[in-house]
Amino acid sequence: MVYTFYDGTIAVVESIIRSLSNILHQAEQHPNASTLLEARLHEDMYALTDQVRIASQFSENIVARLTGREPLTFEGKPTTFAECYERIETVLKRLNDADKDVVNQHSDILGTTQVGPGKTIEMSGAAYAHRIALPNIYFHLVTAYGILRKEGVPLGKKDFYVGFFPQQLAGSQ
Repeated sequence: MVYTFYDGTIAVVESIIRSLSNILHQAEQHPNASTLLEARLHEDMYALTDQVRIASQFSENIVARLTGREPLTFEGKPTTFAECYERIETVLKRLNDADKDVVNQHSDILGTTQVGPGKTIEMSGAAYAHRIALPNIYFHLVTAYGILRKEGVPLGKKDFYVGFFPQQLAGSQ
């Protein structure tokens, strides 16, 4: 089997988002779950709900860019665990619906990418995926994990990686 651009982008984003969902489910079971959604690593950093908001928006942006359509723009930020899961499920459906051949064709297609307030550059789908979107999505997963650990949610490395394992292995870990 040949490793493709799709495998290095859409499949990876799907794994990251599944791991995000897993750690949120763990958090929801914690005794102080009601305070976790607004928890932060540091006072000048975004809250957990914003980590979900940004990770899900970048995930939607990458799948839209690599399938040649306009991204869905999520309004506001989620305020409940249910809203977080709804956003995650929307993104997972869009990732799952992405056509592998279409994604593979978009690796070299140039597109306009916003890189700051009022600043855009032209970059290929591959450059966008690997230099902008994936680093952002990973960052917000790691930050969400860090927030939850700081707040006492008993997460381990397995909880972080669970989305990266095939479903039949995830249950046996």
